[in-house]
Amino acid sequence: MREVDSSSADDDWGFITARAKPSGQSATNKDALADLIEADSVEKTEPVKNVLGSRLDSWGDQSSMDQLRQRARPISLAIAAVFILGYINEIVAGARFVSLLGAKAVIIIYPLAGLGLIGVALLQITWIDKLPRDKALSRVTIAYAIGFVVGLILVAFPQTTVFGSGFIWLFADQLNFLLPLIVWAMAGDIFSAGEGRKIYPSITQWQYGGQLIGLAISALAPFVLIPLGVPLPFLLLVCPVGLIGLGILVPRALKGKPLSQGHGREENTLASLKSAWSFVGGVKAFTAMFSTSVLVFIAGMIYKGSFLSDSAAIVNDPAKLQIIYGLTMIAVFTMCGILQRFFTTKILERFTIPGALLILPIMATVCGIFMAWGLNGGLGIKPNFLPFLIIGIIAWWVPRWSVDDVARRTALAVVPNERRARVSFIIDLLPICLGLILAGLAIGLTYWTGKTGLAPLVALPFALMAMYPARIMASQWDKAMLNPLLRIRKRLSD
Repeated sequence: MREVDSSSADDDWGFITARAKPSGQSATNKDALADLIEADSVEKTEPVKNVLGSRLDSWGDQSSMDQLRQRARPISLAIAAVFILGYINEIVAGARFVSLLGAKAVIIIYPLAGLGLIGVALLQITWIDKLPRDKALSRVTIAYAIGFVVGLILVAFPQTTVFGSGFIWLFADQLNFLLPLIVWAMAGDIFSAGEGRKIYPSITQWQYGGQLIGLAISALAPFVLIPLGVPLPFLLLVCPVGLIGLGILVPRALKGKPLSQGHGREENTLASLKSAWSFVGGVKAFTAMFSTSVLVFIAGMIYKGSFLSDSAAIVNDPAKLQIIYGLTMIAVFTMCGILQRFFTTKILERFTIPGALLILPIMATVCGIFMAWGLNGGLGIKPNFLPFLIIGIIAWWVPRWSVDDVARRTALAVVPNERRARVSFIIDLLPICLGLILAGLAIGLTYWTGKTGLAPLVALPFALMAMYPARIMASQWDKAMLNPLLRIRKRLSD
């Protein structure tokens, strides 16, 4: 990339500030201006006004919420459908597997899930940004549909039903973590960073709708299917059918949208990883973002595993665990929907993106305190007090799926198109993988020593340590917006 002419950059900043400020919008919106400054990286042979034209249009009429929602409708429906399918499978298969094996289920499945996510990500990372985004989505959905069919065949036979339940739970994790990254990468192609801060809360409301529908179906299914004599795993049939439908319908719905067409270069795994990491390592704010993500997701995955295994031990019934798990998640995403509707945008405006990302480590600390208290008792609370486990996990899940999720997506919107999906794997996926692996080891250690109630206390130091890089990220964010690596060359119109 050519060197940035500072005088030209100053002129562009001034021009943009003067022309692009909508009514009631602050002229110092650095997130949006960072996206707009891409004009400076366009060849000077093209008039600057033409380059800025469609971007400025998007700040005028094109940025009205009704028009943004209309442009986002295919993405919104796609993300809702992904989570309907994913949560039906996670709740049904996860509750069955944990009820059959107890704490050993988490000890087994978490490291396998983390390693599996890393393995599949490495398989995808060489072509995920090479191919047009719609073709990448179709390939992934078809591959997952085949995997779920294999899992359903294993569940159908008594000799392999335990293995099949674990297999489907692994695939549900893949579906919930990997497929949304591709859909959100599509959203990053379609919307600028400034538009994203407006429309992403709306898209995540559709995500919550999908999650709530999937959770409601899972939580209520025992009341309907058991009296009819229908096995609960019958619900899992919806996933392969739904995935095939997504792979066909979403690319058609997004036809004509400014999706990335891929860089088209042949790259091996090492080259793809180096390309993605050169961005993360080259922007100090993103390096700190990665560090805080690793630490906070180690804590979060220990909390989730402890919640599942200890809740299973307390209720000792697969159907009851499925109901408790489902209803808890319904409460979580209802709260998330309220936050998104009324507060998230205000929080992002008040605290900025890096400030909003500091909320999750704080609430992870609160989660650890409540869960440790509920499991170990004290101050009038008996040990294995399930309500405190539920309060604790809600304190982790609500910010994780609301403010933190939107702030993370908005931050990734400034990553250049040709690297966005790969950088998302590093920023979003790798911390979760490491969290799953270390959570399995931590819960396994407490299980083998007979001290399972100590798992949240093991997680607490990670939550506390996550605050330090989060503060570094906040201090470096404004400087990062001027980094040449963030100057995005992308199609500027629909």
